[in-house]
Formats: sequence, C-alpha cells, structure tokens
Amino acid sequence: MTRKIVILLSFMISVLLSCTHSPVIPEVKPITSVVTYTPLCFGCNSEPICPVTDDIIINGTTTFTTCAALPANQGTLTLDANHCLIWKSAPAANEIVSTCVVVCTGKICDTTLVTIFPPLPGDTTSTGNPCTPGVVYFEKDVLPILTTNCAYAGCHNATSAKEGIVLDSYVKTLKIVKPSNPTASKLYKSITDTDPGDVMPPPPSPKLTTDQINIIYKWIAQGAKDEKCDDGPGSCVTTNVSFASYVKPQLASCTTCHKTGNAGGGINLDSYSGFKNAADNGRLYGAIAWSSGFNAMPPGGSRISDCALLKIKSWIDAGAPNN
Repeated sequence: MTRKIVILLSFMISVLLSCTHSPVIPEVKPITSVVTYTPLCFGCNSEPICPVTDDIIINGTTTFTTCAALPANQGTLTLDANHCLIWKSAPAANEIVSTCVVVCTGKICDTTLVTIFPPLPGDTTSTGNPCTPGVVYFEKDVLPILTTNCAYAGCHNATSAKEGIVLDSYVKTLKIVKPSNPTASKLYKSITDTDPGDVMPPPPSPKLTTDQINIIYKWIAQGAKDEKCDDGPGSCVTTNVSFASYVKPQLASCTTCHKTGNAGGGINLDSYSGFKNAADNGRLYGAIAWSSGFNAMPPGGSRISDCALLKIKSWIDAGAPNN
C-alpha cells in the first residue's frame, strides 16, 4: 500500500511540473484625449502642443508617434525635444488640421487627438481695448473651455443645469468660484479631483489639459474678473473681404457643429457651397450677429467682434463670392 501511495504521489508531482499555463495579458484599451489650438499668427511657430500622458509611465522605451496625412499647403508639424508638437501655419492657411500623437510604453498607449484651427485674421475693431499680457480674460480665455467641456446638454448648460450648476456665462460661473482663492473654489476643485466619480468633466469625457486647468487657476487667482479685451485692436478694413483668407478661417470653429454627418440646424459649413447657401438665406449673419429670431452662435460663447461682423457682412453684401 505504501509503495502505491509513493508511486501515485510521484505521478501527480510529475504532472504538475509538466503543466504550462498561458500568461493572462490584460486587454489594452487606448485612452484618448482631445486638444485644440489656434495659432497666434500666420507663418510663426505655435506654442508647444503637448500630448496627454496621464495613464502610462514614461521611460526610455516610450515612443511618440504623430499621425500623417496632413492637408497640403496648411503648414508644417514637428516634434520638439520634449515630444510636443510645434505647428507652423502656412502664410495662406485656411483649413482645420486634424492629427494626433500616440504615446506608447510597451503595449499601453495614450492617444491625443489634436485639432489646429487656422490663425484668426489680425484686425478686430476700430476702437478696441488691447489685451494685457499675462492677464486671463473670462470671455476670451475661460468661457470657451467651459462651453466645450462643461456647458453642454446633460451637464451644465442652462437646460440641464446638473446639480443646479450652469457654466454658460460669467455670472453663473461665479457662483462656484471664490475670487483670488482657486483651491477653495468648487470649479477648480472639480476639474482637479483625482476621484473618477467626482472629477469634471466626468468619464468617458477627456479631462481638461494642464494648460486649460492652469488658465482657470490663473483667472481665479487674479480675482475672477469679467474684463474684456481685443486681441489686436486697430483699423477695420471691410473692402475686398476674401472667403478663403478671412471668412472661412474666422468661422472655422463653427464646423465642429456644422459639418457633414453633424449638420446642426441643417447648416453644413464644410465647403464654400454650404457657406454660400447660409449667407444667401440670411441664417449665417443672423446667427453670428445674434439677431432677433436666430439662434445665437456660438452657443454659450461670446459674439465675434464688431469688426469681424462688418467684414463678413461686407462679404455677404458683395454676393458671398468664392474669392
């Protein structure tokens, strides 16, 4: 009996030692973030546009890859020493450029989608108020961040008002802000919270970028004021306004809601024909001028400058030519 037990145990040990098990490899789900950027001028290098790498460990094996197939004659794209994108707009850039940066360590990757708008034309108003360097302005700098990431349907727009919070205007935003004290402000605490259940915007929406968070922090630290300025005050020339070099780039951001497959209000601004149709039926100017009876565009944002309105109106009055 003892000999049988020894033989049985020896057999079991040999079986166990000969077993092999396939390693369990967790599924890798790509994490995507979104960054938008508008260059300050034609022909100049952009500020570094850095990928979001908050879900992977950066080390010597990490790879940084940019997406290819950029539109022709719009600009050039390079990676700097810190693996951030540097975009140089062409002198006649007028298209929205979409690309991405894929950052991988092993089999774990972060993907940052990058949308680059063409630079805005230089002149704004004839009696503008120059922007002070270093000052963060609510309508120019903060509100676009809140409108895009917070004040939308189902969250913090006027209709949904989740948790009683609306973030589509200065007065309403100020209700969750303590001027000059960012860390005590509910707005700042929400966008920097590390708990996935509390951070804003909530998953699966991408978190605000470091630059966006810093803008909001600086605005609150500066007193959370409602000051206004114009990026480039000067004379407003309304003659010979070009569709390609002025109207289209000035309204480029509108295509995020008015494009093929997502033509909000039945308006598609992917092409000249869409602009021409909206100009001819009056809906284009009515919306951007916030005229009575029209939906004000952009929703929740600020109206474009008086000079921009005058220039676009001049283009429309000239027959909205494809020039």
